[in-house]
Amino acid sequence: MNETASDGIMLALLAAGQSRRFGDEDKLTALLHDRMLGFHAADTLTRLAFDHRIIITSDLDHPCATGWRQMGYEIIVNDQAAEGQATSVRCAAQLAAERRVGALYICLADMPYIKRQHIRNLSQAFENRDRKAIVGSGDDDKIMPPAIFPSSQFSALQNLGGDQGARKLLQTAHLVSAPEGSLLDIDTPEILAIENREEIRR
Repeated sequence: MNETASDGIMLALLAAGQSRRFGDEDKLTALLHDRMLGFHAADTLTRLAFDHRIIITSDLDHPCATGWRQMGYEIIVNDQAAEGQATSVRCAAQLAAERRVGALYICLADMPYIKRQHIRNLSQAFENRDRKAIVGSGDDDKIMPPAIFPSSQFSALQNLGGDQGARKLLQTAHLVSAPEGSLLDIDTPEILAIENREEIRR
């Protein structure tokens, strides 16, 4: 794979989660600071240069789909989304392998506070390691997305199982610290309510 991979980078924004902790509502359609949650990270990331930009979703007609397309994303449907996040990672890795890109960025659509400078820092760390190492985001000692995977890891990503996504692979990643609070994911209505109240106070 490495011999035929290009220098291109694919961004995959994972938006096919089942939102089980959020109740019956699709959390990406919930309003955060008067804007659907699904648009926050997508908008931040669309302002950065990637050779390919995709969103993995479970529904081609997702309420955010029109907005995502207007931002320049290609929408990829994961028909196995109900089986867990690993299926979306596998879907992204398969597409990255097919398009022979040199690296795959994995980001989560429910992380609204990701900073552009942090994404640049991840890219710089990846370049400093000759594009051969996995680079992940850190909050203390925990490594999580956004993360970059070199093409040498695409096969491993395509063989993931369960609902842990790429967590096992990230245990070996180089950690790049992120600004405090920027890796928050909105998993429950309670977290969303707190964040909306904080915005009102500001």
